Amino acid sequence: MVRTRVIVGVGEAFLAETNDREVPGGLALVVPMHAVLLGHTGIAISRVGQDSSAELLVGALRDHGVDVEHVQSDPDLATARARLSDNGGVDRLDPHAAFDNLQWDFDLQDVAQRADAVVFGVVARRSGQARSATDRFLDECSRAVRVFDTTGCTGDDQDRAHVLSGLRHAGVVVVDDASLGLIQPGAAQRAASDLLQPGLDVVLVAQEGRPLAACTTSTCQETDLPHQRRAHGATLAGFVHGTLAGWDVKASIQLAQRMAQHELEHPGQSPPPEWLG
Repeated sequence: MVRTRVIVGVGEAFLAETNDREVPGGLALVVPMHAVLLGHTGIAISRVGQDSSAELLVGALRDHGVDVEHVQSDPDLATARARLSDNGGVDRLDPHAAFDNLQWDFDLQDVAQRADAVVFGVVARRSGQARSATDRFLDECSRAVRVFDTTGCTGDDQDRAHVLSGLRHAGVVVVDDASLGLIQPGAAQRAASDLLQPGLDVVLVAQEGRPLAACTTSTCQETDLPHQRRAHGATLAGFVHGTLAGWDVKASIQLAQRMAQHELEHPGQSPPPEWLG
């Protein structure tokens, strides 16, 4: 029987426009949604406005069974909106929005102490306020697996500073070509495993259209199928599930890929229970 864990997404939350609909977007939302599909408790920590977009986002999370108690409401800033490309990447994101104003409160300390895993990303680190609140939360996650998603960087100096500061809080880092080059300027040929250091145990390489791979100090494994940005949240949740279950990196990355394919073929549906151990 699979043990239920507490998996937290903290950071950006936005209403994402696609060609035919509007859907929840941002790590703070999509990772907890997929965690629930895997049978876990999914908690979202972010900030939205007091507007119709916020109502849609919070309603969608509740419908998926996500704990929304820690989605804050901002009286001044609007809920972020974004436009997604065909492959699921973010083409446009509001430059300043409610999630940039995430506030620390002591209720978050209780969540941090209960968390088995937390996923955070570089997008929400663009704001000093959100960065400070997120880092304080991460400092309180003494026993959690901490996954830092650096994909989606624009490649400027500001991004680099935010990535490097985030690495200090991570046990698992997710990279693509752009963020790897940002972390290691002028060293494009160096292996992702060069990032490994005390406290940073796994580098997950999630480059669109290439096999998903995971590197540790002792091994590097990859799947047979290419990574799909449209199913990025499912990928991360699957990898976290395997890690928390004590699986080796090969088994965890295989589940991550299976979760991604399942999300593409059966969006919003729980995977077969036999996949989960």
